[in-house]
Amino acid sequence: MYNKFFGFREGPFQLVPNPAYLFLSRSHEETMANLNYAIYQGEGFVEITGEVGTGKTTLCRAFLEKIEKKTEAAYIFNPKLDSIQLLKAINDEFGISSDKNTIKELIDTLNAFLMKKKASGKNVVLIIDEAQNLSYEVLEQLRLLSNLETNQSKLLQIIMVGQPELKDMLDSHELRQLGQRINVSSHLFPLTAKETIEYVQHRIHIASRKPGTKFTRFAFYYIYKFSRGIPRLINIVCDRSLLTAYSLDQHKISAGIVRSSIKELAGRGFLKNYSFWDGKNSLLAIFLLCVALLVVTFYRPGTDNISEPAATQEKGIAEKKAGNVVKKKILPSQNVEKKQIAIPGKSFLDQHPESKQLGSKQIDNLGPYLKAMESRSSRNMAMKTALSLWNTSNDSKSHIWDTKDDWTFFKLAAKEKSLLIHRIKGNLEGVKKLNLPAILELSLPDVSLPRYLTIEKMNTGQITFKAKDGLIVVKPDEIKKYWVGRAYIIWKNIFSFQGTIPLNSPEKSIIALKMHLHDIGYNEIKIDPDYDSRTKAAVKKIQTKYGLKADGLVGPLTKIVLYNEKKSLKIPHIAN
Repeated sequence: MYNKFFGFREGPFQLVPNPAYLFLSRSHEETMANLNYAIYQGEGFVEITGEVGTGKTTLCRAFLEKIEKKTEAAYIFNPKLDSIQLLKAINDEFGISSDKNTIKELIDTLNAFLMKKKASGKNVVLIIDEAQNLSYEVLEQLRLLSNLETNQSKLLQIIMVGQPELKDMLDSHELRQLGQRINVSSHLFPLTAKETIEYVQHRIHIASRKPGTKFTRFAFYYIYKFSRGIPRLINIVCDRSLLTAYSLDQHKISAGIVRSSIKELAGRGFLKNYSFWDGKNSLLAIFLLCVALLVVTFYRPGTDNISEPAATQEKGIAEKKAGNVVKKKILPSQNVEKKQIAIPGKSFLDQHPESKQLGSKQIDNLGPYLKAMESRSSRNMAMKTALSLWNTSNDSKSHIWDTKDDWTFFKLAAKEKSLLIHRIKGNLEGVKKLNLPAILELSLPDVSLPRYLTIEKMNTGQITFKAKDGLIVVKPDEIKKYWVGRAYIIWKNIFSFQGTIPLNSPEKSIIALKMHLHDIGYNEIKIDPDYDSRTKAAVKKIQTKYGLKADGLVGPLTKIVLYNEKKSLKIPHIAN
């Protein structure tokens, strides 16, 4: 109705899972990277969960559209089926016979198909959406399907997508055998305030013939307050707001229009826990939305401030979520690896004597040096250097090094070596405080693609980088001319602190954290699963020491500095 009025090719806020409108928040981006990684690695079971309306189905369809030709996929939606019905549906989706009526015959047909595809070099993936609707009996049947394998690999990869109840089912005692086979687990979180603004602008941009439709900053406040960052609810309120604006002959969507639209939705049960004003909290939220608008306007999306993000923002980062990790059992009192890792206090030259022969050279004018580099090769070299500083091999699978998107590449390359990478935006002093190998993103005037260099050492007045032709030394002021302020910190979650403690972390992570704090001198802390005031005070003290936001929440940056506090850990530091 209003498309012509606003200049839209089609409605931007339709409630259909259209992959063309996929918006990659940090949470969605991490989940997509995990899916790609799982396919590359040939992982058996993948679990993706998210609340109603967080974009699970849209993400799945976008993933299917971009899947490689050597991968064959079947997609089962809303599977309220018994075991035989599900097997028939799977065979139908793969285009093979489903006319048999016993489980054995259906599985034999499927197994023959899978063996044929494996022989031709193809991967086969089964995606089951709304998997929380599966019965325990059917989930157990899926576990048995995972037994279809050769001596080297699984014949079938299974991706289960569903609401949070799915995770509860897989964690149950009855399904413990299946739960133990989940190799990769991700959870989609609601959008942050900043991401909500970007999401609305993204969908309008995709649907528009020309820019022109504008939501005011206070309109965004009410959109976020109503939706709580749930994409489906954002679509509902934005669609109704556009309709209201159309009826009023207004091209600008104001806060008043959004409020009026929300009131119209009251009769449909959307306002159960919603109120327009709740005193000081509303004023604070408006202020935060204004800050978010400024960030969207003046900063590039997808970067982090050097300080610890707020709780709502942390939900968008994969490592911050308990679900977005490859499951691995690690005892909190043990180091993950026994092999030698770069020793604190020793430089790259000390630990790699062969590099001494290369020497180092002072670069006074960095511009020509960067211009002579090629973007992709500098990126790959920077990652190889970072991996070597962590004393891991850089013989990653070839497909990872060919990844086009730089951020996705960094995450995949780090994950393959059981490392993590955290993207920050800040200053060199902040990078130095984190004191870990860091890849700097550098930019040249009139050159679209960035260059990358890995910091090997930071001293007063000079920074040493390990580059393709050896070690180079550059003064900080020269670096600042080309550095965009974005750095990629490579780190290791040694004690497997899961989630953002204490917001969404299991009790074992709180216990592991308290044991770690006890080891670094906070002896008054009681070792139990209660995140008490003493624990929070200790965390805030360490956050303050490193210039992080002292909120007592243990996200990636806080985990990094907590590990730095324990001098006995073998961590490669870039500064003394």
